[in-house]
Amino acid sequence: MYAVTQFFLLTALPALAGRARWCVGGEVVVSGAAAGPAFAVTAGTSVVAARGQDAEMTCPVLRLGDKAVSWVRSRDLQILSHAGVVFTADTRVSVRVGTRARDSDGGKDSGGRDSGGGREKGRESEPVTRHSLRIRRLRLADAGRYECQLNTEPKMSLFFNLTVVDEPVPSMVVEVEETVVSGALGGAVTLHCSARYEPPPRALPLPPVDILWTKDGRPFTTQEGLGRSVWLQSERFTASARSRLTLGALAATDAGHYRCSAGGVAAEVMLVLNKESPMEAMQRDQSADSAPHSSRLAALALAFAVVAPNLV
Repeated sequence: MYAVTQFFLLTALPALAGRARWCVGGEVVVSGAAAGPAFAVTAGTSVVAARGQDAEMTCPVLRLGDKAVSWVRSRDLQILSHAGVVFTADTRVSVRVGTRARDSDGGKDSGGRDSGGGREKGRESEPVTRHSLRIRRLRLADAGRYECQLNTEPKMSLFFNLTVVDEPVPSMVVEVEETVVSGALGGAVTLHCSARYEPPPRALPLPPVDILWTKDGRPFTTQEGLGRSVWLQSERFTASARSRLTLGALAATDAGHYRCSAGGVAAEVMLVLNKESPMEAMQRDQSADSAPHSSRLAALALAFAVVAPNLV
C-alpha cells in the first residue's frame, strides 16, 4: 500500500507543481510554469471625475496569452468592448490597448504574487497588457460599476467604480509674492509662494497641494548648501498651500531663477544679489543720512561768517 501511494505521489507531483490552483478573493489563481492570466493591480480601481470631464479606467493583465479582455457596464450588462474592439454606438467610448514591461517599483497581481520588482534570476520581466476604457464628456448617468473581464475558465473579473460629480474641474493657480527679490552677499532673503485650486473643490477629491522649489532645474531642499542656513517652511490646507524658502549666508552662486511649482503649474522668482555686504550697506546708509546734516552745519557757519562783521 505504501509503495502504491508513493508511486501515485511521484507521478502526480509534476502535474500538481505545474498546475497548482487555489482560491484568492473569490478568484481561482493558477501557479507554476503554466500559470495563466492575472490582473497586475498596481493602482486603485475607484475613479472620480467631474461632469464634462474625461475618465479613463486601465485594466493591467499579466500573461494574457490567447485570452481576450472585455469591458462590461454592470448596470445593464452592456458589453462596451471585446478584444480592443468597441461594441457600443456611444461615440464617447473608446478603448486603448498597449503592452509594456512591468513597473520597476514592483506590485502584486490579483493572486498576491510579485508582479513587478525587477527581473528574477534567469528570467526576463513579463510584459503587462493594458486595456484602457475611456469615456469622454462624462454625464452623471455614466456613474456606476464597470467590469474588466477575462474569458478564462472560470471567468476572471476586475471591477472599477466610476463616480461622476456635478461641479467644475478646478485648475491650479500658483503665485509668488514678488517676481524679483534683492539681497546682499552674506545676508538672507525669504521667497514666498502660494498655490490653490480655483474654484475650490466641493465634492471632487483632488490630490493635496504640494509646493516644490527648484533652482536651475534641481529640486531645492534643506540639505542644499552645506555650511549655511536654509529654511523651508510649508503650510498645507484643504485646497491650498503656502511655502517660504529662506536662504542665509548668501553667496554669489545663489543668484538666479527659483521656480515654485504645484500640480504642473509654476511661477518664478529672480534673486538679485548686491555686491556689498550688509555691513557695508549699513555704513553707506548712515553716511548718506549724515551728509545732509553736515551740509546744513557748513551753510550756517558760512552765513554767520558773512553776517558777523556787519554786526560789529
